[in-house]
Amino acid sequence: MMNNDIDYITVNKVLFKGGGLVCLQAYENDQSLYMPLSAIKRITLYDQYSHKETLLTTNITLTDMTVSSFGTIWAIDVLGHLYRAGSGGLNGTNLDENLEIHTYGAKWSLQGITKQTPVCIIGENDDLWIATQEGGLIHYDGQNFTAHSGIKLPIRFKRVNGHYFLMGYDRQLMQYVDGKWHTLKFDESIAADIPINDVTYVHGHLLAVSNLGFILYQQADNLFFTLLDTKAIPWFGCDTFQDTVYLAAGQGGAYKLSLDARNALNTDKPSIASCDLISIKKGHFVAVTVLDYKVVFLQALTKTANFVCHSPFDQKRWFLVKT
Repeated sequence: MMNNDIDYITVNKVLFKGGGLVCLQAYENDQSLYMPLSAIKRITLYDQYSHKETLLTTNITLTDMTVSSFGTIWAIDVLGHLYRAGSGGLNGTNLDENLEIHTYGAKWSLQGITKQTPVCIIGENDDLWIATQEGGLIHYDGQNFTAHSGIKLPIRFKRVNGHYFLMGYDRQLMQYVDGKWHTLKFDESIAADIPINDVTYVHGHLLAVSNLGFILYQQADNLFFTLLDTKAIPWFGCDTFQDTVYLAAGQGGAYKLSLDARNALNTDKPSIASCDLISIKKGHFVAVTVLDYKVVFLQALTKTANFVCHSPFDQKRWFLVKT
């Protein structure tokens, strides 16, 4: 499926699975009229190299994947199909005639579940959620699919401290609590048209970032206010490791943010101890996640499939993982 005509090979997501990682890749050709091809790979990291194993390839775009606590890989594509690593669960119905898949070393089951366009996915084998571009939320309880209202043009799901969050444009942020999705609130001083690109917890409070240059902090009254406004720096992603927030800042590189521990737990606005550029690798960082004591940064439109790892406590080492 992959050939020399590919212009970009981008790693769009990296997650834990067992003792290794799985990654979602897109293969793009600037001149092609067809949608980007996709693959899911298993990656095992060693000291000096990584071992790659392809699990699934498709001729259409996989928009997202997740790994349940049972180790099950779930994925979705733009034509409304749901994929499950393993032969059980999905019945193979409602498949688009244009779909072509190839599997390697693992069985997959799949099913067409919607005429809408799935964007992101999260959850467990019996509590799975899919958000669509049109504003739908699809719930799968292990047997049945049910439709719910979500947000239009969602950006991503994320699990933080055991809670699910759904982010989107126009200052939209939802949290899954006790089986229901609830809309979170923002101070009126925050512009209503900003996207919420990512969230994380730090010092017991929720922090959100926007690629329009805002870092937002949730107060004790659950309202978000502006912690930092840096219009020159787009914040695409955030994640926390030992009370330090790591930030993906697009072409601006990678940053780390520390709050003053003396008042970070207070209801008043905490002060920023530091917000420093830390990257030594060139790139366009669009996502960040903490995995196994490493901070993983994903890059946009790479010529070769790779992602960047930063080890804060291993001589602050940076290294490139080729997939």
